[in-house]
Amino acid sequence: MSQSLEVKFMTELFKIQGYSVKDINFDRFKRRILIDIEKTDKSNCPSCLFPHNRYDSTFQDILVGVVLGRPVYVRLKVYRIECPVCGILTEEQTISEGKKRYSKSMGYEVIRYTEFLDTQSVSKLLGLSQSTVYRIDRDILEELMGEYREEVPSSSVISVDEVSYKKGHKYATVIINYKDAHVLWLEKGRKSWDLKRAYRQFGNGVDGIKTVAMDFWAAYERATRKVIPEAQIVFDRFHLSRILNRKLEDERRKYQNQLSEDERKMIKKQCRWLILKRKSRLNEDNLAYLEKLKKDNEPLYDLYLLKEDFLDIFQAGKNRPEAKEDILKWVEVVLATKYKKLKQFARSVIKRLDTILNWFDVPISNAKSEGINNVIKTLLKRAYGYRDFDYFRMKTLQKCGYLMKYLPKEI
Repeated sequence: MSQSLEVKFMTELFKIQGYSVKDINFDRFKRRILIDIEKTDKSNCPSCLFPHNRYDSTFQDILVGVVLGRPVYVRLKVYRIECPVCGILTEEQTISEGKKRYSKSMGYEVIRYTEFLDTQSVSKLLGLSQSTVYRIDRDILEELMGEYREEVPSSSVISVDEVSYKKGHKYATVIINYKDAHVLWLEKGRKSWDLKRAYRQFGNGVDGIKTVAMDFWAAYERATRKVIPEAQIVFDRFHLSRILNRKLEDERRKYQNQLSEDERKMIKKQCRWLILKRKSRLNEDNLAYLEKLKKDNEPLYDLYLLKEDFLDIFQAGKNRPEAKEDILKWVEVVLATKYKKLKQFARSVIKRLDTILNWFDVPISNAKSEGINNVIKTLLKRAYGYRDFDYFRMKTLQKCGYLMKYLPKEI
């Protein structure tokens, strides 16, 4: 027997089965479509499952969809059953779960919107209140998060970085799958125990992590060596060059303060950015001024050459033994100079030499982490910040991670 049009309408559009449509109205006051429905099967006791007489009834309005920007609610008469064995109980309805006032398919539809839009925009598009969108979004994400926590995805190569999520130096630790640049986990804080707590989310999967890319934050290094002692730590070479440039700036300021006011202004204007640029990025004017610098300001020119010599080691495609020999030679040259800040940098390089040399075995960086951090910052701006960190974590995994892959495919 073929299905009636109303049954097809309810089944295909709103994923509702076992109910018939009695009437369809438009509520002009609440600007919503209201469908009166009735259960087609007999009422059974929710405990013993035997059919019994109905005791009394009440109405429930359940959000099931949106049509042309108007929310669609079904008004369902829910009965209480008088069972001689179990007592008076409320019969079960299959449209929503428990006391929720929206269907599961509607919940999944809402978070497809919230993946790309803020709550206010979704509210306007769907004709729902912001509080309703937020409640649905949070409920469904928490449900998916429960499945996600059972077995957090792992990777053999990960990247660990920090991101600021609130004013007042509030940071979170981000763990990223280096292969596809997806967020695996987000943990509040950036101290050593915060990263240890994040690693525990992977369970036994943490043993599969072979390589960890990170910056020079000591807390991350300590936590990784403690939890995954066999993992190879690779320092980001861009952070290494940033540290070197800061030392270079300190030396430039120190030298500049010894000069007259006119000379200081000229050096700051002409040399500040020049000596920080790589030689491969200099234009003709830069190269001409560099030759002038070689004659007029030998100390600054020496600093520039030392910086270039060090960074060139990471550009030449050297193997680990060759790189080690070149770095040791560079350190020896720097320690023989008068530049105190560069000497500090050279000593720190010697202290972490073995870890720095790991880059020549596995030449990876934190560039993907920095890119993900920009997406997270955009997410924060879109929502004007998050008060609840757990919700912020779920939104990050929804936007930048694998959380949306836990949506049922048939919905």
